[in-house]
Amino acid sequence: MNYLKQVITVTRWEFSRFFKPKNEALGIIIMVLTSLVFYFGGKYAFSDTDKKAVIHIGAEMDASLGEFLGSHYVVKEIPKAEMDSFIEQISHEKEGILLETEAENFVVYAYKNTRAIKKLKARLTEYHQQREMQKIGLSHDELAALLSPATVVESFVYADNSGKRVVLSYFFAGLMIMALFLSFAYQFTAITGEKQLKITEQIVSAISPQVWMDGKIFGISFTGISSMLTYAILSIVGGMLFFQFTGMPASGILDYLYLPSIAVYLPFALVGIFIWNAILAAIASIITDPNNSGKSSLMMLPMVFVIASFLVIRDPDNGFSVFLSWFPLTSATSMPMRWAITEVSYLQLAGSFITLLLTFYFLRKLAAKIFRVSILITGKEPSFREVYKLSKLK
Repeated sequence: MNYLKQVITVTRWEFSRFFKPKNEALGIIIMVLTSLVFYFGGKYAFSDTDKKAVIHIGAEMDASLGEFLGSHYVVKEIPKAEMDSFIEQISHEKEGILLETEAENFVVYAYKNTRAIKKLKARLTEYHQQREMQKIGLSHDELAALLSPATVVESFVYADNSGKRVVLSYFFAGLMIMALFLSFAYQFTAITGEKQLKITEQIVSAISPQVWMDGKIFGISFTGISSMLTYAILSIVGGMLFFQFTGMPASGILDYLYLPSIAVYLPFALVGIFIWNAILAAIASIITDPNNSGKSSLMMLPMVFVIASFLVIRDPDNGFSVFLSWFPLTSATSMPMRWAITEVSYLQLAGSFITLLLTFYFLRKLAAKIFRVSILITGKEPSFREVYKLSKLK
């Protein structure tokens, strides 16, 4: 069996080992049900009822204020002698709102600060503005003109840097983070588990460490990518449903899906996941006991570089963002994010991708060499110095 057939065999075995369609479907169903519960629960919790809230006011309050509040609330007057008893009642029954005035101030009594109180404050602010406009003889239209922003005619050379593209770039980074978490879990489980069960030595006696490592990198990478694509499609469908529920057309999701950016993201994400799986496989291969090894924390290292890619959002055209889009450990996420929100030349795009491919080629070689060294050392977990010295040997 030649190299390619062996790698395909190991890749298919690793992929089928971790990618279970039934488990994936169950996870999707649970996520959909959870999302629906949160959506409708939140919508119910923060929805406004058609029933007007009841506001109690002092009988001696300005009639104009009572008339103004009457258009928004059910207003009930309380004689001044009964106010103290009503405030006491609020503290016991934990409901009710009492409004009175002291000089130029409004005084609100309630059990606690709620959304109803915040809305009442907004109404009182509106009433205060109207009263002040009447004092100075200013009409509502004149005030609106006075407070209106300056008219600015905008003309940009690159006019596609919209908020929707920024949302898409965040979506790219989120998918990469999810794929990395899956890769971390699968690589850690696969390699360290096999070492503890003494399976690795038997397998590498039949195939080369490079074939074994390549198969693991590709198989687990495809597992993460499959889940990533599944949840990406699910997110798009969820976005369409969200638009539908909020009264917007479901086709509005297309405004966020910039196809050229998606076409750029897919190959960059693919190679980026290959790179991180090579690094994770190399780290996992030198861990003997995952429960006591200090090297286990290194498995979270890829997350630092993916999170660093978020800095591109702030200014995609500065020198640091350009560096992130070329540096192989961040370019898989940074370059598609830059492409989505700013203008990037095809030369930069091609150069960054070629650099990414070359980095993966050398990292898979290094991972196989570290893997070969790690299975030669028995009895204790190898140190980085030991791995380095033995990896130099032919």
